[in-house]
Amino acid sequence: MRSITDKEIVNVLLDQHKLSATSLTNLVLESVNQNLRNDVTNILNKTFKHQKQIFDFMTQKGWYQVQSASQQQISQAQQEMGRIQQTFTM
Repeated sequence: MRSITDKEIVNVLLDQHKLSATSLTNLVLESVNQNLRNDVTNILNKTFKHQKQIFDFMTQKGWYQVQSASQQQISQAQQEMGRIQQTFTM
C-alpha cells in the first residue's frame, strides 16, 4: 500500500482553501443580513491568509510552480483593472 506524501496532503489543503474561498465569496454576495455578511467576510479573509501561507510553503518546497509574469504583462493587467474600476465608478 502506497503512503500519502506530504506534498499530496498540502496540495489537498490548498485545494480545500480554494474551494472554501469560492463558497464563502458566494455566501457573502448572497447574504442580506449585515452581521452574517461581516462574519463570513472575516472568515473569508482568514481563508485568504491561510491559502497564501500554504501557497508560500508549497512554493518554497518546489511543489507549486508558477510562471512569472513580465513587467509588461503586469502593467497590462493593472491597466485593465483600472479600466474595470472606472467602469464601476461611473
